[in-house]
Amino acid sequence: MDIIVNGRHEVDGVLDAPPSKSYTHRYLFLSLLGEGTFKFVNPLISGDTEATLSAIKNFGAIGSWNGITSSGRPKEPDEMIDCGRSGTTYRISLAIASLINGMTFIDGDIQLRRRPIKELIDALKEIGVEIYMDGYTSPIIVKGGIKRGDKISISASKSSQYVTALLYLSLKTGIPIEVIDRPVSKGYIDVTIKCMEDVGLKIYREGYNFFKVEPRNYRGREFVIPGDYSAASFLMIMGAIGGRIKIKGLKPNDPHPDKKIIEILKEAGAYVNIQNEVVTIERRFLEAFETDLRDSPDLLPTVSVLAAFSKGKSRITGIRHTRYKESNRPLAISRNLREMGVEVKLYEDAIVIRGCDPKPGIFKSFRDHRIAIAFTIASLFLNGRSIVKDVEVFKDSYPSFLKDLEKLGIEVIKNDRKII
Repeated sequence: MDIIVNGRHEVDGVLDAPPSKSYTHRYLFLSLLGEGTFKFVNPLISGDTEATLSAIKNFGAIGSWNGITSSGRPKEPDEMIDCGRSGTTYRISLAIASLINGMTFIDGDIQLRRRPIKELIDALKEIGVEIYMDGYTSPIIVKGGIKRGDKISISASKSSQYVTALLYLSLKTGIPIEVIDRPVSKGYIDVTIKCMEDVGLKIYREGYNFFKVEPRNYRGREFVIPGDYSAASFLMIMGAIGGRIKIKGLKPNDPHPDKKIIEILKEAGAYVNIQNEVVTIERRFLEAFETDLRDSPDLLPTVSVLAAFSKGKSRITGIRHTRYKESNRPLAISRNLREMGVEVKLYEDAIVIRGCDPKPGIFKSFRDHRIAIAFTIASLFLNGRSIVKDVEVFKDSYPSFLKDLEKLGIEVIKNDRKII
C-alpha cells in the first residue's frame, strides 16, 4: 500500500502511547516457560508479536491474546516456527529450540534471513546444540539438547537480543552467560531482566558482562503491558516539529532505551514536560544536536527526521549496527532525506544531517516499519504532496498508526495499488 500525504499540518492533541512491543514479546515467551494461565492487559497485537504468539503455540502453549496456558515445558513443534520479520522472535525461538530434545525448523521473511545470527549459533554449538543451516542464514534446523558447558560465551556487539535469548535458556538451565565485549542496545537487556523479575526470577549479574538466572518454577499471573517509548518517539517528534502533543501511558522509570528521545528533544530545543505517566511535547525553535545511539538504535529513523527540521548540522553516532535491522537503515534514511533536499553525509558509525526547509518527495519504506512511519511523519510537515511507498509495514510494530493520525485530525490518502 502506498499513501499520499498533503503536508503542512499543525498538530494539537492527546493520544495514548501504543503498547510496548518489547514487553509483549518478552512476556509471551515467559508465559511459555511458566506453568498455568497467563493473562495480558494492553498487549501490542502487531505483525511481529503475532509471530511470537504463533511461535509459543507451536512450542506447546495453548490459547490466544485472551490468555496463554502452558506446562512450562516446551515441546518439539509439529510445524515450522515462522518468525515473519521479527528478530526478537527469531533469536529467542532459537534458544527455546535448544532446550527441546527434538527437531525444530525456524524460518522467516527474506529480510529476516539477512539479519545477524552467527554469534548466537556459534555460542549454542559450543554447548552441544546441533544446528544445521546453509551458511549463517535461515531456514535453520535445531536438534536440541545441551550436552556440555559450565558457561556460554557470546559476542553482543551486533545485537543485544543474543543476550536476551540466552537469558531465556539460562532460565531453564542455570547456565551462566559471559558477554565477551561491550553489548549494543544495553537497555533491552535491562527490559528482559525486568520482565523476568516480574515473575519472581532471580538474576545475578556483573554489569553487562556476566548474567545467570536462578532456575525456579513460576505460575500464571497477569501481565500489564506499558506504553512503548519506541512508537511514542514518532508522536513526540510530531509535537516538536509541528505543534503540540500529549502522550499518556509512558512510565518514567521504564528501563526502555528509547526513553532517550526525551533527552534528545530537550537538546534540540523542544519543550518537554513530564507529569506522572504523561509526556507533553511542544514546538519551539529547533537547533542541531549531537547524540550517540549505540544503545538506542531504533531511534535512528525518528531522530534523523528531527534533525532534518533542526537548524544546523546534527551529528548522530553509534549507528554501525543499525545496518543489520529490517533494512540497512543508514542507507535507507540517507536516500529519503536526499529526496527531501536535505544534505546528508554518511560515515561508518555516524550520520551527519544539515537541517533545512525540506521539500516534498517520493519516499521508500524499504519494507522497514520504522522507516515507513518516520517518513510519513516527515511528509506531514512538507509544503506539498508526498508519497510514501509500501507503508503497510507499519503494522509490524504500530498497527494503530494511521488511526492515531486520524485522531489528530490528519488524513492520508491510502491506495492499495502502487501509485507510481
